[in-house]
Amino acid sequence: MSYFAPYIDGSGLHLPTYEDRLEDLVSAYRGIFGTGAELSPAVPDYQLLSVFARALDDVSALVLQAWNSRNPFYASGAALDLLLPQYGLTRLAGETDAQARSRIRNALASRGAGSADALLSAVKAARNVRDAALYVNDTDATDAIGIPPHHLAVVIRGGNAAAVAQAIFDRKAPGIGTWGSASAEAADGNGVPHTVYFTRHTDVMIFVYVFIRLLEGGDRDAIRAAVEPAVLEHVNGLKIAEPLNIPQLYGAAYAADPAIAGTFVITDIQVAVPWDPDHTVRDLVPCAWNEKISAANTGGVSIRFS
Repeated sequence: MSYFAPYIDGSGLHLPTYEDRLEDLVSAYRGIFGTGAELSPAVPDYQLLSVFARALDDVSALVLQAWNSRNPFYASGAALDLLLPQYGLTRLAGETDAQARSRIRNALASRGAGSADALLSAVKAARNVRDAALYVNDTDATDAIGIPPHHLAVVIRGGNAAAVAQAIFDRKAPGIGTWGSASAEAADGNGVPHTVYFTRHTDVMIFVYVFIRLLEGGDRDAIRAAVEPAVLEHVNGLKIAEPLNIPQLYGAAYAADPAIAGTFVITDIQVAVPWDPDHTVRDLVPCAWNEKISAANTGGVSIRFS
C-alpha cells in the first residue's frame, strides 16, 4: 500500500504504516535530488529519512491510542476510568482494566430488556457484583434445584443487595417470580416496593497440590513463583457452578512461563476438597448451582518437589 494522508470515515481511523511513510519520504527526496540519488540503507541520508518516518509513526501511534481511549472496549487506565461513569459504573477496588471493560459490556447488554441474557447482564453490571448465574424454571413443576414453577433464581457473587434486586425486577418478564435465600426491595415505576429474592454464592475452598520433578537447569524458586499464581488464577477464575477439571491445571502450570517450562515435569496434581478431608481428587471437582470453587491466595496452591 502506498502512502495516504491520515483520515477518519464511517469505518474508523485510517493511518499509513511506517513503511508507507518511509516510501513517501524517499520518493520526495528523489524528487528533490534526482532519481539517481543513492539511498541504500547504509547511506546516512536514508537513515535520516528512517528517523523521520519513525517519528511520524510514533505520532500515529499516539493518535491511535487517543482514538482507542474513547472506545470502552479498548480504553485502559485513566482513560477507562473517565468512560465508566457514562455507563453508570465506577472502578471497583482491585479491578483490572479487563474486568472493568467486561462490566461495560454487561451494562450495554443489559439495556435490552426481556431476555434471560439481558437480565443476567444487568445483574452482573449491578454495583459490586463480581459474578452471577441465572436459572429459569418455565415449567409447571418444581425443578431439580428446587425452583418453583414459573420462577427464576439468580445467584450472585458479591454485590449490593438493593442494586441486584432492582436489576432483577427491571429485567424479569411479567408474571415470573423470583426465588432464593436472600431478598431486597425493588421499586416499580410508581415507586411501589416489591420483594425480590436471590441467592448469594457459597465458596467451596479447595487446596491444590502440584507434584513436580526438577530437570536439568530447574530452579525451585522460579518454578514456584511462576506455577503457583498461574494455577491459582485458573482456579479462582472459575465461574459460579463451574466444576474444576483438574487435568486442565497441567496446561495452566506449563504455560505459566514458557522460558522455564522445559526445566520441570509435573508428576501429579491432587486436590483436597472439604467434603472428604481424608482423600484427594485427581479428575473433577464438582460444583453445585449456587457454589463457586476457590483457593486461598496464600496456601491454596502448594508445590511439592521430588
